[in-house]
Amino acid sequence: MKNNLSLNSISALDFSWILLMIITAANALVAETAEPSLAITALICGSIAYKGRRIMDYFMELNHANSTIQFFMRSYFHVFPALIFLTELFAEELAALTTL
Repeated sequence: MKNNLSLNSISALDFSWILLMIITAANALVAETAEPSLAITALICGSIAYKGRRIMDYFMELNHANSTIQFFMRSYFHVFPALIFLTELFAEELAALTTL
């Protein structure tokens, strides 16, 4: 009996799901083992933006949607990782601003 599963038979959706799971596992490993630093935060933020774009294109199928919807969804997946990075970058200043 011939094995029907090959790399050629994996769909783009399956590949995206596997890739997202690998990136998520890598992020969890980094979060549990690495010392906090700006470089680690940048790496995680980059992966958040990439994963969001991948989800938007392959699972939500918004790559065929109206250009306005695409713009706002892409902005969401780029603005929030940037805000996370800026929060890490200016953590002390933000803490000082919000202290009673």
